[in-house]
Amino acid sequence: MKKIIYTLLLISFSLTNTKVFGQSDMISYGLIKTLPQANNLNPAILPDYKFSMGFPGLSGFHTNTAQNFTNMAILFSKDAEGNVDTDNIFNNLRRNNRISTGNTVNIFHLGVRGTTSYTAFSINTKFSSRFSLPRELFALPLYGNASGQLEDGLADLSRLSTKTMGYTEVGLSHGREILAGKMTIGVRIKYLAGHAYADLNSFDASLRTFGNDDFRGDSIQVNSNSFDIRTAGIVGALVNEDNDQEDIIGSLLANRGFGLDLGATYDFTKKIKFFASLNDVGFIKWGSNYTNRLNVPEFQYTFKGADIVELINGEDLSVIDEIDSAISDLDIQSIKNESFSTALTAKLYAGASYELSERQTASAILYSEFFKGAIIPAFTAMYNFQGGTFFNFGLSATVMNGRVNNFGTGMTLNLIPFQLVLATNDLGSIINPIKGRGVDFRFGINHTFGNVNKSKSRAKKNSENTIDTIDLGID
Repeated sequence: MKKIIYTLLLISFSLTNTKVFGQSDMISYGLIKTLPQANNLNPAILPDYKFSMGFPGLSGFHTNTAQNFTNMAILFSKDAEGNVDTDNIFNNLRRNNRISTGNTVNIFHLGVRGTTSYTAFSINTKFSSRFSLPRELFALPLYGNASGQLEDGLADLSRLSTKTMGYTEVGLSHGREILAGKMTIGVRIKYLAGHAYADLNSFDASLRTFGNDDFRGDSIQVNSNSFDIRTAGIVGALVNEDNDQEDIIGSLLANRGFGLDLGATYDFTKKIKFFASLNDVGFIKWGSNYTNRLNVPEFQYTFKGADIVELINGEDLSVIDEIDSAISDLDIQSIKNESFSTALTAKLYAGASYELSERQTASAILYSEFFKGAIIPAFTAMYNFQGGTFFNFGLSATVMNGRVNNFGTGMTLNLIPFQLVLATNDLGSIINPIKGRGVDFRFGINHTFGNVNKSKSRAKKNSENTIDTIDLGID
């Protein structure tokens, strides 16, 4: 029982402290011409700077959290009698209530732009978590035993799932223009070093409650099929109780993988452009020395209730002993040092932009995230104003997790040779955190030099060519 609780606490700790990545990074697409890190979203994006560099502590970070079911205003809402409005809380829940968190830290970035190409080398450390809670799980604490919100008192918990992963990626990307500059294509190859992993795999359980009018009284019956709790890396080393420094370092070196990002843009007309990218197609193989898989067998348990006051006061702890005895009777298998592979959470961006004027652009972007067989979509409308490489401003409105008022904004300000980056995908949660459902913030300082567009303008002005040719991108 101690190991199960320890493992679940580690998973929960990672969810609440991993500072967050589940929401799509839409606003960076609005700053693609001047933000070097936008190339991480689409390797076919060619920033305007001839040279850019970011260092640890300066290149910045992107942190966000998102969930689709509540906010502080809903949690503290009162009914007509001044009590907590449980109906309002429950009615705002969804069939699947998702929490997604993550943090991206830019360790290093180096980008070099040619006339028709862009090559970048980057190192990023990423932590991400996904957590799904079925709606029925909230009925018991909100309404009590044999809630009328549950059909026949049955709560289906099979949609409960979690996945937490931390890793560092070392990426090399190259993008270039083809078809006389009408199209760009790009690819990024990434080496991955896994740091930590935890998930709840193949969970299929249900909970049934009975009221006083039932012969079973105020009892709760839990039924579960066999399921696994897997951990690896730092989490696996801690669960295995390998706590010395060498074990922790060993857990960082034993996990390796590869990833791939693909991207393309196409100028349909002088004003209309299409673009798409597929990111994080890849896997990490977690080494056999620092993994743990807890296999919990199929079981059924009936909890007959307890006096909460006596339990809190410590007067009657028999229910704790009863639960501990029931778990101890389970034939839980702890399987150590068994290697396994996990896929990254793949992401798809696709959209189109329209040039309103020489400095203004409007865009529409569709985003999809693939998590455990489910597709989590988002749609963004974007406005961008670009004052050369000196100043770039973006404003976005995103529909995600059922919300239609998720506004974002961002800017890059070039203070030669430094570039300041400030952006958020969720402006509303910063302005009014009481009604917010997440936090999203990007900050960084880059070193940027040169403007490739000036070189192109001079080349075009001095060119004596009179016949358009198709440039296949071969130097």
